[in-house]
Amino acid sequence: MHGVTPAIAAGTVLIVFAASVLRGLTGFGFSLAAVPMLAVLMPPAQAVPVAICIVAVGGIFGARRAMTACHWPSIRQIAFAAAAATPAGVFLLKHIPSEAARMAIALFTIAAVVGITRAGAGGKPFGKMRAIAYGLVAGLFNGLASMPGPPVVAYFMSSSLSREAIRASMLIVFQITVFTGLASTVALGLVTRDTLVLAALSLPGFWTGNWAGARLFEFGSEHAYRRIAILCLIAMAFVSAAPAVASIIRRIVATP
Repeated sequence: MHGVTPAIAAGTVLIVFAASVLRGLTGFGFSLAAVPMLAVLMPPAQAVPVAICIVAVGGIFGARRAMTACHWPSIRQIAFAAAAATPAGVFLLKHIPSEAARMAIALFTIAAVVGITRAGAGGKPFGKMRAIAYGLVAGLFNGLASMPGPPVVAYFMSSSLSREAIRASMLIVFQITVFTGLASTVALGLVTRDTLVLAALSLPGFWTGNWAGARLFEFGSEHAYRRIAILCLIAMAFVSAAPAVASIIRRIVATP
């Protein structure tokens, strides 16, 4: 993308605000919501760095407040594995076609829906190998699509932790992984002037949306928290799949 047009700037700000409300409410979902919609305005290789830059700067304040309620043993294991696998995901982002990246983003979003729907509050043990395995997959998702969410959400949603601890733990994990993603995207030259401009313009909306989502969280219940998370991800799955499916249909129709 060369130059930030008013339409792209306005669209980015609105998308970031809407996605940050979800993040403030659930503790996850910013990139799951923002990247597919941003990919309608720009290539995925531009959308992902924009999302990463916004969370890297804007998420620091919320992460500080979450430190007192999170589950640190599992966070350390997941974050270490995710950090190790993120560069591999960024490498794929730079070298695969845009259509393939869009399809991958759609599949990751659908995976999140399936994972949370199947995971119940069954109190599964926080095994070290399980945490590392989920963390490695989260790192690949983080680098390729700025989406460490699906495996991390499935991991914590299957635990017996309270919704406060689940939300806080996910916020901390995502804030740690975003810095690894930022370092990788900068090293590969994916962070441009346009990326920084769009991120800077969107930060006020990000903070406002997170504040609004956090206020909504305070009035919710365990059941409502889980239900809202599933419904939001189902909607995101349709939104993220639409561009990739439309592109495939156009290619089929255009084939003689």
